[in-house]
Amino acid sequence: MVKYPEERIVAEFERQHAVNGTWLPHLREKALAAFKTSGFPTRRQESWKYTNIAPIVRRSYSTPDGGDADTKGAPDLDAHVLVLVNGRLQPDRSVLHGLPAQITATSLTDESHTGLIHAHLAQYASFAAEPFTALNTAFPGDGALIHVPADSVLEKPVHLIHVTTSNQAAMVQPRTLILAGPNAQAKIVQSMVTHAAAPVLINSVSEILVGANAHVEHLTVQSDGPQVSAIHHTSVYQHQSSRFYNGCFTFGGELTRNNLSILPDAEHCETLMHGLFVARDRSHIDNSTLVDHAKPNCYSSEYYKGILDDRATGVFNGKVLVRQNAQLTNAYQTNRSIVLSETARMFSKPALEIYADDVKCSHGATTGQLDKDGLFYLRARGINPEDARRLMLISFAGDIIEQVPIEGMREVLYGEVERMLQ
Repeated sequence: MVKYPEERIVAEFERQHAVNGTWLPHLREKALAAFKTSGFPTRRQESWKYTNIAPIVRRSYSTPDGGDADTKGAPDLDAHVLVLVNGRLQPDRSVLHGLPAQITATSLTDESHTGLIHAHLAQYASFAAEPFTALNTAFPGDGALIHVPADSVLEKPVHLIHVTTSNQAAMVQPRTLILAGPNAQAKIVQSMVTHAAAPVLINSVSEILVGANAHVEHLTVQSDGPQVSAIHHTSVYQHQSSRFYNGCFTFGGELTRNNLSILPDAEHCETLMHGLFVARDRSHIDNSTLVDHAKPNCYSSEYYKGILDDRATGVFNGKVLVRQNAQLTNAYQTNRSIVLSETARMFSKPALEIYADDVKCSHGATTGQLDKDGLFYLRARGINPEDARRLMLISFAGDIIEQVPIEGMREVLYGEVERMLQ
């Protein structure tokens, strides 16, 4: 009897002792039931219309335990560093010198913070309608907890380096819980580093709580090779007068799906979402976003850009929902992409769903080729065609990179764009 991919993956996780029987068993059971009921998403579902995950979930995956904590390829930042290998925290490779005593950066299995973890884990990332989030919740291993309590300021960023390493086809499920209390300030960078000799599937979930009047800056950098597929889900909950910045930067990979869901659930919240993706060869990058404006007097701005070459495919599926009670909402959404070859494809679907009548909202999308007049202008000044093309693409990407608020990351991101354009 042939097993469905869902059955194989569940059986493999159970065989590899991925389930911790004493850690949130009630959540695990509910999440596993939700996953078994829904199964993996298909292209028949509108939100997955342009992304076919069948080839990657049909593979047989192991669940690696340890591995070499080689962080080569991660940005070198002036930061507090947490290193996770295959989703498990490595205290001996982490560097937390100088971290203020009141701020916590530790493992999700740290028993001294059980109450805090149990109070918040799986409260912001719903697994009822998200099969990959359900799978991640059903098989909790380890992960990272960052807690910045009320009135605390994290001067230097915390840099989470997620290392995935395996000599055989493997699936890993990192989990991150970030909690910023009232009036707190925090900067978080998450880097994905993969050293694998076989196909890898990363299924990560990050939950972020932004307290009243808190300010959180969150940045994710994904620089993956053609053997790496990834489903990243980030859920954010904002309290009164909070500010949240999310930057998502994706460079390569076999198939990448970035799900970003933000709920500003109080008045006077500010939400900024910036994204840049660069794909070549047969890479497929899908950004799916939702901003759910539930309360009045909030502001959100979303700006994503893409560069696609060869036979690469890009997807932007963004939605802004303004509920009936969310009067005086200002919400803006823009997606712009450049297609460099006749075989590259870009699918863009920005959407507004508005039930309030006193709002300012707009959305738009453009996809095109490099401006021929701009290229002619540069060539007329003695710049060769390749350098002219590179300069124009870097300038296009720079519109997003220059708005990154975390020190040192702009240089890193320009370097990644240069690497992808070589």
